[in-house]
Amino acid sequence: ELVLDAGFVVPQPHSFVAPQLNAFGLTFRDYEANGERQPGVENFYRTNHMYQCVDFVRRMREEYGKLNRGEMSIWECCELLNEVVDESDPDLDEPQIEHLLQTA
Repeated sequence: ELVLDAGFVVPQPHSFVAPQLNAFGLTFRDYEANGERQPGVENFYRTNHMYQCVDFVRRMREEYGKLNRGEMSIWECCELLNEVVDESDPDLDEPQIEHLLQTA
């Protein structure tokens, strides 16, 4: 049994039972599920990992690092993000701006 300094007992892996619902009463995302978007998500990551290299990063920094594409407020940037379709995200139930605000 592992006990932390504050007396908190860390459960052993065999005794830990994950909850079925999150704090909002919804089920957690099943990353193993084969939804209709799953093949596209897997292909997105496979392609990105195959072509990921230092040269590519340098080219992208050169192209986008100039910061000459436009000028906007933070909120305008958030609204622009909401128009983006994230091919790597299997969860399209929530708008991008909600994901942004949850992680901010």
